[in-house]
Amino acid sequence: MKRPDVKVFVSDIFQEKAYLIYSDGNAIVIDPGNCYNSIIKFVKNKHLNVLAVLLTHGHFDHCMSCKSFQENGVLVYIHSLDADKLYTDGNLANMFGIHFDKLFANRTIEEGELCIGNFELLILHTPGHSAGSVCYIIDNYLFSGDIIFENGIGRTDFYDGDYKQLMQSIQKIKPYLDNGYKLFPGH
Repeated sequence: MKRPDVKVFVSDIFQEKAYLIYSDGNAIVIDPGNCYNSIIKFVKNKHLNVLAVLLTHGHFDHCMSCKSFQENGVLVYIHSLDADKLYTDGNLANMFGIHFDKLFANRTIEEGELCIGNFELLILHTPGHSAGSVCYIIDNYLFSGDIIFENGIGRTDFYDGDYKQLMQSIQKIKPYLDNGYKLFPGH
C-alpha cells in the first residue's frame, strides 16, 4: 500500500475535526462528527470505498454522522468501554440540547493491532477524556481524538473523565510524537 493521504473536515458544531484516510481506492473515516455530506462528496469525487468509521470516543460531537454511514453499509468501530455512549445519554448530546441518532457499534475494539482492508492500524487505549478513549496510529499519523487539542488537552470533567489518566495517556503517546509522528487532534 502506498502511504495514505489524509483529508481534514471541520464540523460546525464544536469545530471538531473529522478525518478521511485514503489509499489505493479505499478509505477509513475517523470521528465523522456531523460532516457526512462533505465526506461523501469527497469520497464520490475520488471514487473511494469507505471501509469503516473509527471512533476515538463516544461523545456525540465526534459521532453524529455514524448512523448515516452505518445505514449505507459502513461498519462503526469503538472501544468497548465507550460503546454504550452510542445509545445512552453518555454521549452528552442531551447535556448540550442536541439531537443524536442513537446506534449500536458494529465492532468493539481494544488496544492492539487491527487490519481493515489494506490499512494496518495500531490502537492505543488512552483513557482520561472518557473511559474508552483511544488513539489510532496509521503509517506515521497519530489520531488523538480529544486527549490532545491544537492548543491544549481534552476535558476531564465529564462523568467518566479522569485527569490523572489523561496525563498518563499523554505520556503514552509522547514517544510517537517525539519520533516525528504527525498529530491529528480532535479539535
